[in-house]
Formats: sequence, C-alpha cells, structure tokens
Amino acid sequence: MTSLINTPQKASVALVAFMTLIHLIMAFHVELGGDEAHYALYGLMPDWSYFDHPPLIGWLQMLPMALLPFDWAARLVPITLYALLNYLLYRVTIELFGDQSAADNNAGWLGFFSLVLLNSSLILSLMGMAMLPDNPLMVIVLALLLVIKRMMDSGKRIRLSLWLWLGVLVGLAALAKYTAITIVVSLVAIMLMEKRFYWLKQPGLYLAVAISALMLLPVLYWNASHDWASFIYQINHGTHSDSWQIERLLQTQAIQLIVYSPLIFVAGWLMMLKASNYINPANHSRRLLLAFALPVTLLFGWGSGFEPSLPHWTSLAWLLLIPIVADSLWQQRQKRWVKNVIAAHLLIMVPLVLLLHSFIYQPWIAFADYKHPLQGDYGWPEAAAKAEQLQQQIQQQSDAKKPALFVSNWSYASHLAWYARPQPVFITSSMQTQFEFWYGRPQAGMDGLLVAPHYEPNPPLTNEANHFESCQRIDQLDMHGDDNIIVSYYFYHCRNYLP
Repeated sequence: MTSLINTPQKASVALVAFMTLIHLIMAFHVELGGDEAHYALYGLMPDWSYFDHPPLIGWLQMLPMALLPFDWAARLVPITLYALLNYLLYRVTIELFGDQSAADNNAGWLGFFSLVLLNSSLILSLMGMAMLPDNPLMVIVLALLLVIKRMMDSGKRIRLSLWLWLGVLVGLAALAKYTAITIVVSLVAIMLMEKRFYWLKQPGLYLAVAISALMLLPVLYWNASHDWASFIYQINHGTHSDSWQIERLLQTQAIQLIVYSPLIFVAGWLMMLKASNYINPANHSRRLLLAFALPVTLLFGWGSGFEPSLPHWTSLAWLLLIPIVADSLWQQRQKRWVKNVIAAHLLIMVPLVLLLHSFIYQPWIAFADYKHPLQGDYGWPEAAAKAEQLQQQIQQQSDAKKPALFVSNWSYASHLAWYARPQPVFITSSMQTQFEFWYGRPQAGMDGLLVAPHYEPNPPLTNEANHFESCQRIDQLDMHGDDNIIVSYYFYHCRNYLP
C-alpha cells in the first residue's frame, strides 16, 4: 500500500481521488442547497449575464443542465473544478517555493502539504461539490499566478502568449464574480512592489486590457438592457447597515477561524501582518500571493463591519495564503512546536471534515425538534411535490386557474423553482431578485400557493403591499430525522395579491 503513495505526486493523486470519490457519492444522495439550485437554474435559463452575478457560473452549468438536469449533474462541474484547483495549487506551491526545497528533494512533498491544508479546511473541502461563483474564480486566479510568475521570470522579454493569457484569465475572472475587481488592484500592486514599470511600455499589456474589456461585454450588454440593475445591486450589497460595527467584523472573523481551520486562519493572518514579507527582496513569491490575498481580505473585512460576510466570500484569499503557510511551516518542520501544531491540526480537522461530509450525507446526529443546523437545505424535493399536489387539488375543487407558487425570499424560490421546474415561482417581497427577470413580477389580484418553512413568520403577513389580502393554511409537511422533526413546511392558499 505504501508503494502506491511513496512519491508526492502519487500521494497527491490519491488524496484528490479520495475527495473526488466522497464528493461523487454525496452528489447522488444529497439534495441541492439554495445556492446550488440557484446556479443550476442559471444553467437551465442561460443569459448574457444575471442580476446577482456575472454569467460564467451559469455558462458552466449550461451543458450538464441541457443534457442531464438532475441534482447530481449540477455537481459535476464543481467537482471537476475542485480537482483542477488541487492540481493548480500543487503547481503554484512548487513553482513559487519549490526552489527552497530543491536541495533536499522535498519540493513535491511541499506541494502535497499544501493540498493537505486545502482538503482539511471544512469550507474549502465542502465547496468541492457545491457550485459557487468562487469555484471558477479560484481556479482562474491560480492559473493567473502561474502566468504572472512566468512573466516576472522573463524580464523585459515577455512572450506575447503570456500577455494573451493574462488578458483571457482576467476577463474570465471578471465573468466569474464582480469582486474580481480586486485583481486589477493586485496587478498594479505587483507592478509597484516588484518595480516592473517597463510593463507599461509593452504593447502586450494593452492587448491584454483590450481582451479583458472585450470579454466583459456580455455583462455590460445585460446591464445596459436592464437599467444597470446588477451593478446597482452589487454597490448596495453588503452595506445594508448605516453604521460600521466592530462586533460584526469580529463575528465574521470568528466564523472564518472555524471553517477555514485555526491553523490556516492564524498563520495566514501572521503572514499578512509580517512586514518582512513585503520589504525583504527574497520574499517575492510571498509578495505575489499576498498581493492577491490582501485586497480580498480588506474588502470583505471592511464590508463585514456593515453586514457579516458569508464565509465563502473570502475563500480566494485563504486559498492563496495556503502556499505561504505551507512554506513557512515546511521550513521549520524539524522544530518540535511545528510538529505538534501540524499533528494537532490533522488530528482535529481531518476527522471534522469527514464527520461534516457524513453528516450532510445523512443527518445522523440527533437534535431537538426544529434545531437541526441543516434545516434550511432539507426536504425541499418533498415540499415541491406536495405543493404541486395541492395545486392540482385546488384547481379541481374550485374549477379555477391553478394558483401560482409563492415563497418569501429568493433562496426559498431557488429550492422550489428547481424542484418544481418548469413552473415559475414568485416572491412576496419588494426586493428585486433574479426571479423578477425570469418570471416577471406577480400580477395584482393573483391567487397563490405560498410555501413557508417553519422558520419563517407563520402565518404570513397579509393585507400589505407585496403580500396577499388573505391566506389560509391548508396543509403541513413534517420532515423527520431520527426521532425528531428537522423542518416543517406550511402550505397556504392565498388570495388577491397586492402589488
């Protein structure tokens, strides 16, 4: 058995194959989460761009959704991207820091160590099967780092192909997520820190800019056709509060400490705060990674003071800090405290990663009724089937038009629209969402079947704008775990929608 993993390349392949197998098994058994369902709908309804994100994530889902519109097929792209992410992280780690380990022939094992850190992070390993805009963005930025490394090694004679790749990859990043704007900041920072001012005199730079701008045209076209709705939403997103509070920042950081692992979090912050990483000429590889990680960290760190950031929003930054953390620990691996820290990390995080995946696969830990942490992503296929059954019953009993499906927010709409497709789903809210662009606004006087999980206000608001004049509960669906109720869905027959 040991002969199968006696080289870093074999050990890396074995690790990635093991995680891929876990993700494939889960893909066929676990229902889609809210974000996953939302982006699967992107693939079913392709467009030049979308209200809440640029189009790349939808374009990547177009083929699997056109051929096999099932839960498991919606996870094929993220699983593939995660395998590619592991490969690129291995390459980035070796190319940036391998020279320091070449003397003792351990460069490959340094690369493997970076993969161990990646796959022992709760959220990064879980993102390996769940489609998010961050998934393609992380892959793109790692590939971009390899291109920039080659550009920096080329001196003043940079091949045109490298400039072309730079333009394509920056363009793809812009199509993946709006926060890719930080990449422009990072590239300027690299030019300044590494004194590459001669880049400004090279025609290839302006060719790269032109390519990136050209690739951004679908986003500009969609926004120009929809009153710049996506740009306005993004400007306002994450700053809902008028006041900045340190408590929100600390809450966000505490969550990141848990989900990315204490080792990556603490060591990553130490690397970002260590002055020599920026001023020591020998630390050019660390500066390269920090130039991309720090703007993301600062952007969402500041934003979290207005509204707590979701943990995956900073995934790019923590991914880019992994090679630096791996290199720092690797250089001190003979010290007892380093061995103890790494051993503690593995003994705690590896079992937690496996337990988390097993818990999502089958909720085997008992909780009190309605206290299950997965209740928001549980039971939606059954709720959609029940809703469709009730629609038919209402139509048969009253000999009227089948009531439209309603929920109270976009996340529930994603679940319900995916499992009740191709039915439209409407939202009882004044907030603009992607569903308005897919299905339009609900019309005045419409009757509806409102699906409300137990953690929503029940009974729903009535006789107010963007709600119904009246709602009558007609059924309830309880989803059970082991001797407990995970979630209950309430079904309301509502009349006369008030815009």
